[in-house]
Amino acid sequence: MTRGDVFIQIMSELSGEPKKLIAEMLYLIKFSMPPELHRFDEEISDTKARRLTDELMKEKEAILNWFLGGYRQFLLCTRMPQGNA
Repeated sequence: MTRGDVFIQIMSELSGEPKKLIAEMLYLIKFSMPPELHRFDEEISDTKARRLTDELMKEKEAILNWFLGGYRQFLLCTRMPQGNA
């Protein structure tokens, strides 16, 4: 299991989005960052993954707010302009 797998599981549970969509988002995140700036591909033991999941779930409100804020920002940056404002 990787740290990315834990990210996908947590974000899917918190957001209610399918794991496939979260995995696609993670791919874009990883693609946009140099490999040395993230550890999503790092293999971790099942014990460490459970511990990490438990720790992250304690912060679920803050994580969900971070996710939704980032998602809104993404939409603002990528949406098509509407009308002549």
